[in-house]
Amino acid sequence: MPLAEAFSYYGTPRGAVPNYTNAFAVQSWAYRSTFDAIGAAKLIRVPTIVIHSERALAPSLARRFQADLNNARILWVESSGQIDFYDNPRLIAIGADAVTRFFKEATR
Repeated sequence: MPLAEAFSYYGTPRGAVPNYTNAFAVQSWAYRSTFDAIGAAKLIRVPTIVIHSERALAPSLARRFQADLNNARILWVESSGQIDFYDNPRLIAIGADAVTRFFKEATR
């Protein structure tokens, strides 16, 4: 993730929450470093929606992941980067509305 974008969230009051500690859990690296989402996609059997942006982190990997899913839809939205999905009310609303429609359609 580009450092300027990450700093604009994690290094400023924008991303501050009272109980947040600016630290990295070293043990989490053991789980993150071996996780293969692309490889796992073929194992997912439930309907899935992927919401992504060309300017978010790794759009080509999002395409590969979605292509390997058995029953999936991908929604591309406009954003200025990855972190916009964390706190941009417009993107949150688009995502929440899409997920709501997706689950309503899946339960029909």
